[in-house]
Amino acid sequence: MKEKVWRRNLIILWFGAFMSEGAISIIVPIMPLFLRTLGNYSGKEVNLLTGLIFSITFLVKAVISPLWGKISDQKGHKPMLLKASGGLAFCCLLIAVAPNILIIFIARAIQGVFSGYINNSESMIASQAPASKSGLALGTLATGDTAGLLLGPIIGGVLATFFGFRGTFLIAALLMATVFILSLVLVKEDFHPVPKKSVLGIVETLRAQKLPQVIIIVFIITMLIQATNNAVNPIISMYLSKILHNPSNLTLISGLVSALPGIATVLSATYLGHLGDRFGQTKLLGWALFIGTITYIPQIFITNIWIFSILRFLTGFSIAALLPSAQAILTQNTDHKSLGRIFSYNQTFQALGNVFGMMLSSIVSAYLGYASMFLFVVILELIGLLLAPFTRTNKHLKVKTSSR
Repeated sequence: MKEKVWRRNLIILWFGAFMSEGAISIIVPIMPLFLRTLGNYSGKEVNLLTGLIFSITFLVKAVISPLWGKISDQKGHKPMLLKASGGLAFCCLLIAVAPNILIIFIARAIQGVFSGYINNSESMIASQAPASKSGLALGTLATGDTAGLLLGPIIGGVLATFFGFRGTFLIAALLMATVFILSLVLVKEDFHPVPKKSVLGIVETLRAQKLPQVIIIVFIITMLIQATNNAVNPIISMYLSKILHNPSNLTLISGLVSALPGIATVLSATYLGHLGDRFGQTKLLGWALFIGTITYIPQIFITNIWIFSILRFLTGFSIAALLPSAQAILTQNTDHKSLGRIFSYNQTFQALGNVFGMMLSSIVSAYLGYASMFLFVVILELIGLLLAPFTRTNKHLKVKTSSR
């Protein structure tokens, strides 16, 4: 029965992760254009406002995530899924009717408060799936949010063309309302709450784990992973504009090149998760960081669109393995009673990585150039690569698969 429950939950949560990431990424490409309709802003002002509006969500998320993790250990993961999907539906609706930028800024801050559908999905599946299949399950779940991230901007552009900006935000709200209903009705959780008197603080929670140093290292690697991912994506269109000398179809080319890592991730994440279960998550994490490093190094120098596109595609194989393997290592080294809090702390480091990556992208590329930006990404990947061996534990890394 438990096997049936976690597999069914995985299907529903995969769809929910796809829709959540899709609803979020639908907003990204059209937000700057929508802001222009709300006032007489210059291009520089729109860029600044867009950066602030996107960053506030991650900043609030970084602060609030530990609180939600503590609550999830007392109430379960399912209430957190409902909180996140319902909150995102409300935020998209608020943006759809927003009369000015202040309301949009408030909506994005509220989104940061109520975010966490994907992270709680990961935490639930990590706690329900057998240890021998945790990498496979988390890798499969990763294809859901990656597919949403990949298709969201394309869908957003099409919807905005036919239904306008406000209509697109309204559709995103309806999609998240659907996720809320599906999660409410179909997701099952046999939850045993942690007594309030047994709930520990951050320091005590870490000390209570067998290998807290491993968990802290995974937190740092997670931040580095998110920073590298978010450093490149925001500058892709401007970088391509420079090397292609402002082509007329820049928007289409940028969209296709941006999608390449996501395509590689969707194609390989489940299989790579299986490899992590079989040969060890630390080995998978190390190889993923190594592949990321050697694919980013040529991007410092390459100015040919075709070679650059191939390198971006190859980078996707690294991305496909990184977060699932890191989360699997967390699961293996965390007492299940503390899993919600540990994953919430990891979520905080993800959010900090997002903010750091955006700042890195804008400041370094603006003052030192795109080559320097890719160099900084390589340095971050190398730091992660040096830290990866320290996530190894004394446990058997090779998991025997069933003969059935």
